[in-house]
Amino acid sequence: MPLTIKTVESKPCIFVLSLTGSLDSHTYADLEKKIAYLMDEGGAKIITLDMAGLEFLSSMGVRVIFKAKKDLGQRNGALLMVNLTPQVEKVFEIINALGSMRIFSSIQELDAYLAKMQAQPDQA
Repeated sequence: MPLTIKTVESKPCIFVLSLTGSLDSHTYADLEKKIAYLMDEGGAKIITLDMAGLEFLSSMGVRVIFKAKKDLGQRNGALLMVNLTPQVEKVFEIINALGSMRIFSSIQELDAYLAKMQAQPDQA
């Protein structure tokens, strides 16, 4: 499934990115490029990811989000997330619960686990 990114500058240097579709190993670069462009060319200080339309999030998508959070933080900015769908929220719960434990042998194994968990958002 593709990823659609709608960008709105709500105030100078404050952007809202509405994500629709799947943020995965095939689409993560689109979001990564958009965020880099907004930071470099748009002077972004705050970027809000509106995830109401995001149906799937893989480990590559999570990596882009954490990288953007770090990069914006280094510029005294912030990355915010709103309207997380239950399956996307479950991904962040899983990551928090795992902490620093390394229980996956590959990205593919992690993505398979995250996909299974997102298919069952009411179960941990």
